[in-house]
Amino acid sequence: MNRAPWYLPLLLILPAFYPLAYECWRVLPNQIPTGFINTDGPSYVANAREHFDEGFHLTYGNPYASYETPRVFFQPQTFLLALIVRTGLDPGIAYHLFGFLAQLFCAFVAVQLYEKLAGWQTTAQKIGLWCLFWGGGLLSLTGMAVGHFMGVDSTIASMALDPNEGWWMLNFGRNLTNPMEAYYHGVFLLAMLFLLEKRFTWVLGLCALASISHPFTGISLAAVIVVYCTLELLLKSGAVSWKLFAGSVSVAVLHVAYYLVFLNSIPEHRNMQSQWLLEWVYLPWTFGCALAIVGFLVFARFSRWDRLQPALHDTTTRLLIVWFAVIFALTQHQLVMKPIQPIHFAHGYDWIALFFLALPVLLDLLHNLLTIRQPVARILAMGAFLLILFSDNLLWFRTFGKTQVQRYTISLSADQKAVLSWVNTHAAPGSFVVSEDASLNYLTSTYTRLRAWYGHPLNTPHYRERLAEAQNVFLLGNTVSTDHLVYYIPSTNRNWKAPVGAEVVFQNESYIVWQSESGKLLGRN
Repeated sequence: MNRAPWYLPLLLILPAFYPLAYECWRVLPNQIPTGFINTDGPSYVANAREHFDEGFHLTYGNPYASYETPRVFFQPQTFLLALIVRTGLDPGIAYHLFGFLAQLFCAFVAVQLYEKLAGWQTTAQKIGLWCLFWGGGLLSLTGMAVGHFMGVDSTIASMALDPNEGWWMLNFGRNLTNPMEAYYHGVFLLAMLFLLEKRFTWVLGLCALASISHPFTGISLAAVIVVYCTLELLLKSGAVSWKLFAGSVSVAVLHVAYYLVFLNSIPEHRNMQSQWLLEWVYLPWTFGCALAIVGFLVFARFSRWDRLQPALHDTTTRLLIVWFAVIFALTQHQLVMKPIQPIHFAHGYDWIALFFLALPVLLDLLHNLLTIRQPVARILAMGAFLLILFSDNLLWFRTFGKTQVQRYTISLSADQKAVLSWVNTHAAPGSFVVSEDASLNYLTSTYTRLRAWYGHPLNTPHYRERLAEAQNVFLLGNTVSTDHLVYYIPSTNRNWKAPVGAEVVFQNESYIVWQSESGKLLGRN
């Protein structure tokens, strides 16, 4: 049996490094690239640091909550990242070293799953693998078409239908640009591969692994397995076992019990959970365009009963249908309950399922294009099809040249970097940082042993209140209410009166670091 070469996964993930490389290259001359090209990246490193800050702990607490918050979290990927951070590497480098390992893992699994479902003999099958990795839908082209008639810049218009400037990653390949999503997708796809191979013990292990790794991916994988097991047991196909059914139900129950019952018994987490109840919905024009190409190919495959009927007798086809149906149902859960970021369930999982369902038609189409006799016509036809299929990702990469679109990259000035370095090496453990610079507040838990009064907008309990309190320190002369030592960090050009007894412990051209013995002091210098 022909197999894909061992180095192919490495080649397939190379495009995923483009956003990182470009953002580091284009950073302004007076700025230092951090390697964090979207807003959530620093929070993963902050979580990882909690394993070793102030001594080793197997579990960790929320780094954006109070120091008294209980240590109730553990994810294997966060612990692995913690081990990498522990080597002393820069947080951004550590994060992307972990990402490289996760990307290779995910790509290797995806190649194995593709080979099982498509084979690796013909040129069409080999091209099809690139289609899996970097294919997409019609989000960008549709947005550009609408923008053309409205007079909107084409680069900006290309993201009009792609939520969050493309960072919800609604096809497979784009998720490889995010280290954590690469890991989640690798676990999910490996579970699907082992399910097809009837390696049920491994499937259960991966189901449990996904559950403790991520709330959205964990329940998605468990739900797919539970529904598939239910269907196959009813049909008595022999594709699953009662052990797998019982195990996956148990994982699903424990998952809900941990994330929605146990964690919500903690007041700080309960408040944070309320901040996650966001109506980030997966709108029809979004999923309609994102799934348009693979959806059309699936329709072409099953549009006739004489094609659909035999396909429904195939256990693999039924798994793919269940996979898509469960994921899509989760993305639309706002129809039956209060929404908890519905689009978070998509992340390309629905696209991947439809891609595999469309494989027979896609491979036939690629084969027909390859057999066009005229070389010029063959190249033009194949090129046009692949350009359309890859357009979402190609045009997304293009947006990194326009800061009005891709504005999430985090960089630091030399003075910001110096402040964080001083805080990390000199500030007293167990203290709070309160700065009028939002970046310093957010990055405190990523680069130092301390916590900021407010950090990640969704992961800081009582975020709005904490933000207002920090702002009022510098606008109204208030102090934050805490018994912990506080480091107030205003900019040097602000005429700010420090609390009585506070002293300057560090200063550069942009910032002054004041150390205050008590945040409860109301007197001012």
